[in-house]
Amino acid sequence: MAWYVIVLIVSSGLFLITTIGSLFFGDMDLDTDADLGSGFMVSDVFSFKGLVHFTIGFSLTLTVMGEFSLLSAAISVITGIIFVLILYYLYKLMYDRLQQNMNYTTEINDMDAEVYFWNDKSKSGEVFITLEGRPVTVTLKCEDEDIHFDKGQKIKVSGTRHAVYPSGYIV
Repeated sequence: MAWYVIVLIVSSGLFLITTIGSLFFGDMDLDTDADLGSGFMVSDVFSFKGLVHFTIGFSLTLTVMGEFSLLSAAISVITGIIFVLILYYLYKLMYDRLQQNMNYTTEINDMDAEVYFWNDKSKSGEVFITLEGRPVTVTLKCEDEDIHFDKGQKIKVSGTRHAVYPSGYIV
C-alpha cells in the first residue's frame, strides 16, 4: 500500500473523529485566534482542521492519480489548498447562518458574564454569556470613567444581544 493511501485513511479518520466530536460534544477546537484584519482568521486556515483538510485533498488526489511524480505532487498541493479554502468558507457560511438565527432583541437582565476583552480608552469590550443555550460573545459598553475590567472577571450584565452594560459585579 502506498504511503499516500495510508495518509488518506488516517486524515479521513481524524476528520470523522473531529466532526463527530464537534456534533456530540460541542466545539473541540484547540487552536488560537490570529486575526489579520478584514475578517480573515489565520487560525481557521492554519489549524489542525486546516491541516487535516489539506492532507485529505492532497492524499486523495495522489490516490486517484495512482502515482507520485512532480506533476501529481503539484496538482495534489493545489487540490489540498482548494480543500482548505472550500471547507473554510463552508464553516464560515454555517457560522454566519447560526448567527442570523440568533434573536438579537433578546432582553438580558442581570445575567452572569465573563469578560473576554476590555479596552480602557473606549470603555468597551466583549463578554461571554450563555444565550439560547449557546455561549456567545456580546459587546460590553460602559459610560463610567473609573471602571476597569480584567480578562476572565465575572460580572452581571443587562441589555440586549446587540450590547450589554454592567449591572453589578461578582467578586
